[in-house]
Amino acid sequence: MKITSVEVFVFKYDHHYRVGGHTDAPGRLPGTDYYFEPQWKQAYSRLTESCMVKITTNEGISGWGEAQAPVVPEMAATLIAKLFGPALLNRDPEDAESIYELFYGFNKARGHTASFTIDAMAAIDIALWDIKGKIAKKPVAKLLNPDAKSELKLYVSGLRRATHEERVELASEIISEGFGGVKIFSGKPPKELLRELPDLRNAVGGSAMFAFDAIGAYNFDDALAVGLELDKLNATWFEAPLDPEDVGSHAKLAEKLNTPIAIGETLRTVREFEPWVEKEALEVAQPDIVRCGITGGGLIVESLKHKVSVIAPHIGVCTAIGMAATWHFAAGLQGEHWQEHQFDLFNTGNKVIEEPLGVRNGLAQISTEPGLGITVNESFVRAHSTQAWFISDHK
Repeated sequence: MKITSVEVFVFKYDHHYRVGGHTDAPGRLPGTDYYFEPQWKQAYSRLTESCMVKITTNEGISGWGEAQAPVVPEMAATLIAKLFGPALLNRDPEDAESIYELFYGFNKARGHTASFTIDAMAAIDIALWDIKGKIAKKPVAKLLNPDAKSELKLYVSGLRRATHEERVELASEIISEGFGGVKIFSGKPPKELLRELPDLRNAVGGSAMFAFDAIGAYNFDDALAVGLELDKLNATWFEAPLDPEDVGSHAKLAEKLNTPIAIGETLRTVREFEPWVEKEALEVAQPDIVRCGITGGGLIVESLKHKVSVIAPHIGVCTAIGMAATWHFAAGLQGEHWQEHQFDLFNTGNKVIEEPLGVRNGLAQISTEPGLGITVNESFVRAHSTQAWFISDHK
């Protein structure tokens, strides 16, 4: 069997993720959909954006993948259209691991061993695993681990409401619906935040999963102040407290806190995780499958064996294609793991597939169908794509 065509889509759907909880897009860049949240430095989009890929074989079996691309999905898509896609033609679709290693070397000499390069590879890799499962007539989770879990414990990521009172109310509702806990986003000054955290902890209950994500907003002193309060509240973890490139300061912070430091959203390869592990700067590792791929995620987890206490796959802005891939990967992991759930994005993400992913009583339901267990609504994807490429060896 061989790959005969690759299709790439720049997907943009009119749904605002609203990481800060507001409905506007402050500081919007002229002529774009990109803006800046007041609490953070990074750009966001008022749309749900992604890069999708469809790979088809000479026997008519197709697989779908997704690269998490919350801004400028054209970058990953162009890499696939101009470089990786043509290189896929006539290759064995079941050889995902060798293709990953081959493509990783394409631009290594130029220093392109992270970021958009690995994002593009992740989309391809997910699609290849989808095909691999369909050929084997097994779900991806079972390919990864014959004893894969059928359900995953979910925690809700973000309390996207305008006021503190509304966030407290939502936190309580989430627990009542069966979810295992919440993760809060904020870059507010510590004095303001410290007044809110105890109320939120009380709302979910002392035994629930309770994490805080600063998305790299704090300096060391502010992060320490927040971390010490999280210690008092018996928090599950403190995610991305400092500048995402500052490994040393994260290591120093980890020494001073009981609350585990969680890192991984910005890291895509074994090499990128290595300095964090060596300096003991993280205790919870969060590989993001829509950024590193299933193959890359497996390599990362294997490299972290006996070196970190918890693996908790990250999931950010993506559609049900990326969500399904993440769920299958997480279900194949050994032991119990918390899985991030983008509650406010879930219904939008499900629009790209014919039958929605299932959540019951706060638990993700892992499909038993072959591959990723999804059927992509191709007409919807095409209708909401601003650019698309079709790559084949037919002239």
